[in-house]
Amino acid sequence: MQLLKNWWQGFAGGPDFNKLHKLTLRLEEYRLELMLPYSNIASYEQPKQINFPFRAQGWFEANAEQDWHHYGVHVHTEGWCYLAPIIRFDGGEYGVLWLQLKIKKVPDAVNALNRNELAQHVTDEYDAHYNSEVIGPEGNGQGLGWNTQQRKKLEAEAEDAASRGATGRKDRLEEHARLQIQSFGFPPLKPAQVISMHGFDWVFYQERRGESITRTDHYCLPLDKRYYLALSFKHQVDVSSEKSWQRHAEKAQLNIVKSLRLHVGPELDTAMIQDKQSSGLNLS
Repeated sequence: MQLLKNWWQGFAGGPDFNKLHKLTLRLEEYRLELMLPYSNIASYEQPKQINFPFRAQGWFEANAEQDWHHYGVHVHTEGWCYLAPIIRFDGGEYGVLWLQLKIKKVPDAVNALNRNELAQHVTDEYDAHYNSEVIGPEGNGQGLGWNTQQRKKLEAEAEDAASRGATGRKDRLEEHARLQIQSFGFPPLKPAQVISMHGFDWVFYQERRGESITRTDHYCLPLDKRYYLALSFKHQVDVSSEKSWQRHAEKAQLNIVKSLRLHVGPELDTAMIQDKQSSGLNLS
């Protein structure tokens, strides 16, 4: 029966919403609950941290890590592998849907409770990292200044060609740089959007490196003026010709986001949280 189902839907694996577990975490006064399908990826799990006192003095900086342009505290990671509907000698992996939760922090000049300010910040953070004049060390720079480095490389090559009388590269320098970044680097993001879903207003944006089919969808929810929770879904595409699993992954992603619940104390529910956040009040 399972083989017939796999054949009919076009894939095996992926999140199964008939087999769920509840992820419960404490984020200061918030109790976060998320209903997640069990992962079908075998891995060794470290003891799970359930309490994240992100406002405690120095705690965020002591626990935050740099992950490309993202700087924040890792909360949880889960993954679901999609496979071919029948067993194949090559493993038959179509792709993986990864979920990562992080706590992130905005600069003093940004009010995360203002969704429009937060939406501008997430794109500014991306641009500032990859277009930085400071270039990270080779092999360990987390992409810092990648676009700048490529522009400088193309500029040096154009200057060298021009010194030998070939000015064509210099004349087309900007176009060459744009195409190089568009194809292989970190092109500008589309503007982040404020979307309403299941009682919460999220800041949503997408990342995609160059022309890669793999992408990451980010849903950002303010916790107060300085901190926000980021749910990031990476759609890791290994076989681009297969579409059925990608459609399933998009629906699974929405189901997971919609399952999120936040509770503050015994008398506050998610609707009250949303009202307080919309009015710009700190819940602490």
